[in-house]
Amino acid sequence: MKYNFSKYQGLGNDFIIFDARGNNLDNLFTENKDNFIDHLCHRNFGIGADGIILVLDSKNKCFVKMRIFNSDGSEPEMCGNGIRCLIAFLNDNNEINDKSEIRIETKAGLILTSIAGNENIKVNMGEPILSPEDIPTKLLMNNLPVPNGKITINDQILNVYAASMGNPHMIVFVDKIDNIPFEEWGRSLEKHNTFPNDTNVHFVELIDKSNIKVKVWERGCGPTLACGTGACACLVVTSKLGKTLNNANIYLPGGKLEIEWPNQAGPVLMQGPALKVFHGEIDI
Repeated sequence: MKYNFSKYQGLGNDFIIFDARGNNLDNLFTENKDNFIDHLCHRNFGIGADGIILVLDSKNKCFVKMRIFNSDGSEPEMCGNGIRCLIAFLNDNNEINDKSEIRIETKAGLILTSIAGNENIKVNMGEPILSPEDIPTKLLMNNLPVPNGKITINDQILNVYAASMGNPHMIVFVDKIDNIPFEEWGRSLEKHNTFPNDTNVHFVELIDKSNIKVKVWERGCGPTLACGTGACACLVVTSKLGKTLNNANIYLPGGKLEIEWPNQAGPVLMQGPALKVFHGEIDI
């Protein structure tokens, strides 16, 4: 059957969006027969994307339900750039009337969003998780306010930190992002046994108290140009360690996100753009 799709990107983190309301797409993507999710996301033989977003009806009094798949077919709990792309999609299709509070159901729970145009979408990302067993990670607190430890890769000892925004994140501080063996470290750390469910990996270069640079190795995708939940996790860890203020600009390869964690308590707030790339039809 032929289905309409839209391609959206948030700071270069791109997604194929299908409206799965009133059809059988939800079942098709759950089955993922012949690994067709990978084929759809393939940049040479498919549409090309970091992941797939399905728009579903919510049974929990939310505007819609978002279901997301990584390019390898795995299903993450949440995606910050993905949820902004979903809001932009709904806005472009004139579905949103009250733009001040849009409730989205996700695998990580209820997410509150608001929109002042597709270049300014604000997301209440919920409270961060720092208890090792809930992230989950085998890293311990070790007298610091966030889980931490040391991991050795080819005789290189890395100090690593952990946080969750409904999905697991590892943060590694580096002097110069461009000088690290990014692919080698990212691939190794994603699957490291200190994270039972694997993890997103973020290499962080500190600029000053209000600005940091981040390079992303995303769980189930590999290198991506941005990660919204990861940007939030980076701000949580850097602010808890006193390396940044409670609000900072996060500069990712795809652009800037503004992250705020008022008083290091309560939910983390993310603000950034999401824009339509193109619309099409595909036979699934």
